[in-house]
Amino acid sequence: MASIEAVHPMHKWHVRVAAAAAAVLQLLKREPVNASPAVTNTCYSFVTPQEAIHVASVHQYDAAERTYKTVPGAGGVSAAANPLAARYALA
Repeated sequence: MASIEAVHPMHKWHVRVAAAAAAVLQLLKREPVNASPAVTNTCYSFVTPQEAIHVASVHQYDAAERTYKTVPGAGGVSAAANPLAARYALA
């Protein structure tokens, strides 16, 4: 199982900061903190000016290894380039 360490370094830190912020919000609301948060990542690439493809992944925190790991069977890739993926890429 791949860890988030293999993902772009900026995304790695963005994920960690987002998880920490979510934990702080839970604490401020006096609610329990999620000990195993999950995060998603989607990367888009244009193949024509009007069409794009995507690769998506889901990672969940593994407390024993103190890192995020890819969730098996989650995420995926585009079946083909399409205009909808291009719109999402520009969002």
